[in-house]
Amino acid sequence: MQKVYIETYGCASNIQDTQIMKGLLLRAGYDIARDPKEADLNVINTCIVKTPTEQRIIHRIRKLQSLGKPLVVAGCMAKAEPEVVERLAPRASLVSPRSITRIADAVNTALKGGRSVFLSDDRAEKPVLPHVRLNNVVDIVEISSGCLSSCTFCQTKLARGELLSYRPDHIREAVASGLREGCKEFWLTSQDCSAYGRDLGLDISLLLKSILDRLPGKYFIRVGMMNPLHFKKIELLRLAKVYLDHRVFKFLHLCVQSGSDKVLRDMRRGYTVSDFENFVETFRGVNPRLTLMTDIIVGYPTEDVEDFEETLRLVERVRPDFVNISRFYPRPKTPAARLKTLPSREVNRRSKILTELCNEVSYLRNEEWLGWVGEVLVDEVGEGGEAIGRNFAYRPIALPGTDGRRLLGRFVEVEITEARRHCIVGRIREVLS
Repeated sequence: MQKVYIETYGCASNIQDTQIMKGLLLRAGYDIARDPKEADLNVINTCIVKTPTEQRIIHRIRKLQSLGKPLVVAGCMAKAEPEVVERLAPRASLVSPRSITRIADAVNTALKGGRSVFLSDDRAEKPVLPHVRLNNVVDIVEISSGCLSSCTFCQTKLARGELLSYRPDHIREAVASGLREGCKEFWLTSQDCSAYGRDLGLDISLLLKSILDRLPGKYFIRVGMMNPLHFKKIELLRLAKVYLDHRVFKFLHLCVQSGSDKVLRDMRRGYTVSDFENFVETFRGVNPRLTLMTDIIVGYPTEDVEDFEETLRLVERVRPDFVNISRFYPRPKTPAARLKTLPSREVNRRSKILTELCNEVSYLRNEEWLGWVGEVLVDEVGEGGEAIGRNFAYRPIALPGTDGRRLLGRFVEVEITEARRHCIVGRIREVLS
């Protein structure tokens, strides 16, 4: 049995694509290797959202190429920047995110000395494709691919195309299958969950309600990243009320990108800072202990000092629990790549200031959980083997001194004893189930 090694970078959708590729390869008769040196062929599933990540992937492509084994480059770089891959590894086969059903064909051809290029859209319903979970407690269900936005800085549409929403019955089937197989946490993921169903005459709140109404049981749903632009086009309050169901994590990942309306216009984001704040206020009004995550780009080419200070003031007002901070890098084939970039020293300075502020806010938000007692699902094993869990608000809770493998998938009662910048720490009072 020939072995295939798969290395993965990027978002939850990319992780799920890798899980699907593993499932399809196993069904085709291949084995999955744990090390590229042991494999007969290597696959790298790529991400292009950030320049540092792309640079690391370029290094890995060269490293895998140097092993002298057939190589398949899958994912976003294969679709958006095939010329880069072909320059690095001329013999590598290419498989785009919307062509992963062809992975076994690409592997078969490459092992025979040939080369395949699968970059078209097979429009496969990904939720019902076979997949191999990396974590038996957590099931990732991709609800749509592509996006409706036209942001100046992003390559997502180049890599994953226009919005393609998967059918609600297939999504429910995927969740039902995961429940039967013992999963307790479901990540509904896409490039923009708030755009889900626009091409089907549906929206994310209707999808969630259909899952919750038809699939009883004890489980949690985590809704992935959403864009304020599309909240104008769905019933916002209806979605916030769906979050009241105890099976939906009180977790909102709503990306703002800047606290300046001028910069948001330059980015073609399609909403204002006030829109973002109103949406957060609506969700927190219904779910006061909501965990808020957002994304901010520092140093967009048109961001001046006042724009940056407006971003700082937004963070101080809204007090997000977690912030993904990215320094601006020009991405190939995007409108923003034609703009003159700010001096790197200034971008680094702003990034440091924002990071310090966000760390302070995160720590203070975590302190509010001290003394809390409640149910936690252990859904992860830490690097040291300890259990890591999530409560109803999807708060990461470290449980030092515990056996994570023994507790994985169990519900435990926890008391929060310590606050840190990026998590809270607790002790187990009782194993519940």
